[in-house]
Amino acid sequence: MKAAVLGIGRMGSAISWAMEKLDFDVVGADSWEKGEDNFKKQVPNGVFYLTDENNGDKQIETALLFEKPDIVISSLPYHQTEMIAYWCIDNGFRYCDLGGRVDVSKNINKYASEKAGKPVFTDLGLAPGWINILAEQGYKEIHHKVEDVEMMVGGIPGIPMNPPLNYSVTWSMDGLVNEYLDDCEVLVDGEIRTVAGMSGLETVHLDHINEDMEAFFTSGGASHTILSMQERGVKNCFYKTIRWPGHGEAINFLIRECKLSEECLFQIFKNGCKHDGNDVVLMRALVKGGSTSWKEEKIIAGDFDGTFSAMQKATAFPISSVAAIMAEGFFDGDKDQRRDYHTQYPKNLSYSDIPFDNFNKNLTSLLER
Repeated sequence: MKAAVLGIGRMGSAISWAMEKLDFDVVGADSWEKGEDNFKKQVPNGVFYLTDENNGDKQIETALLFEKPDIVISSLPYHQTEMIAYWCIDNGFRYCDLGGRVDVSKNINKYASEKAGKPVFTDLGLAPGWINILAEQGYKEIHHKVEDVEMMVGGIPGIPMNPPLNYSVTWSMDGLVNEYLDDCEVLVDGEIRTVAGMSGLETVHLDHINEDMEAFFTSGGASHTILSMQERGVKNCFYKTIRWPGHGEAINFLIRECKLSEECLFQIFKNGCKHDGNDVVLMRALVKGGSTSWKEEKIIAGDFDGTFSAMQKATAFPISSVAAIMAEGFFDGDKDQRRDYHTQYPKNLSYSDIPFDNFNKNLTSLLER
């Protein structure tokens, strides 16, 4: 089987490696010249297409029509993703992406529900992505009526560094600034409400971390989990980002009090939060129903040899796991078959559709490589 990966930066290179490990022939495409080096380092025998910056003459689309992959995986920036997604839908390709931008994902899902002939899945990285899949599993494990769903994720340095922000950048600064600045949807007492990004600051204790952490609302991580939980009668549901203590107060000061521009914030993160290769990803999904609760906490560490950071693994490996299931045609057929009727999978897939055992098997094989 064949997978096409669009955008071969940090995440795209890790996705390319993961798809080959899951026994796929891999095709990569990027307008960044270094993308070819990244790709060939991880997939020496893969096919790479170097496109121009504006995708002139629709070079990406031409390559996809020629290669005919079983799945297209986009790790392109969100402002490039939407048109590629529409094209894949129009041309009958299975498609998934890392997402994280609320309006773009909503547009893609709406278009897929109206036009798609093959499955489409947005928001499949870490948060949104893996954490939402864990929350769905928790929902299924609770046999009482579920009332509360909490999702928290943090990609942080292994120890506090770069004071006073106590942070290092391990992923897209576009995405980071976007999730801090944008408003967030939360479910409170059965109603969807809008709250400011970086509000709701609280102290959080995780089982395997000696020091208390902090968490606050950020946009994008909840994806469509908020709406799907509301539709099933859940009262409260939210997503928060985990950081070392002090980060939230410092960033809120810069954003709310100093009213710095996005360009200034970019410079602060670029110059003041440099990554030293030592990162971890913390995850917590907590689901409550009546007197019953279900909790899953995970800590993902980067490779000692520097092959992949914790953020690369926690973002790239979940989407690769789901992409492999999609490519195999799992979602092409019937979701539920009974004697007198059947239910087909929707073309715009949701986290509740994912077969958790299949997902976890693929993911475990990548994490334990």
